[in-house]
Amino acid sequence: MLRPITLAAITMFAGALIAGPAGAQQTHPGGVNEAAQDVHGAAKATGRGVKAGVKSVGSSVHHVLKTAGRGTKSALSRAVGDTIHDPNHKPGGLNKVARDVSGSIKHVGRSAKAGVHAGASETHESLQKTGNDVKKSVKDTTHHS
Repeated sequence: MLRPITLAAITMFAGALIAGPAGAQQTHPGGVNEAAQDVHGAAKATGRGVKAGVKSVGSSVHHVLKTAGRGTKSALSRAVGDTIHDPNHKPGGLNKVARDVSGSIKHVGRSAKAGVHAGASETHESLQKTGNDVKKSVKDTTHHS
C-alpha cells in the first residue's frame, strides 16, 4: 500500500533534483527551497489522499461487518431462543462469542492502521533526509552561504 506513495515521492523528488540546479541559478529568491516546497506539497497531498482512501475503505468494511454481525446474532438468538435483553448483563455463550469476534476484528484494524502510520513515518523521514542532503549539496556547489 505504501509502495505507490514511495514511488510517487521519489519521482517528484527526482524532478526536483533535475530542476534544482537550474533553480539555484535564478536571481530571485526561491530556487531549491521553492522546489523542495513543491515536492513537499505534492507528497503531502498524496499522503492525504491515501489516508482518506484508507479511512473510507475502513469505514465501509466496518459498516458491512457490523450489519452482518447484528444479522448473524439475531438469527442465532432466534434459533437458540435467547431472551435476555438486560444491557448490563454480559453472559457467556452467543454474546461472548460476538464480543470476542468484535475484539479480534478491532485488533486487526488497529494493527493495520499502526502499519500505515509507521510506513508513512518512515517515508517522511527518508524524504526529509534526502531533501536536506540535496539542499546541502546544491548549496555547496553554488557557494552561497
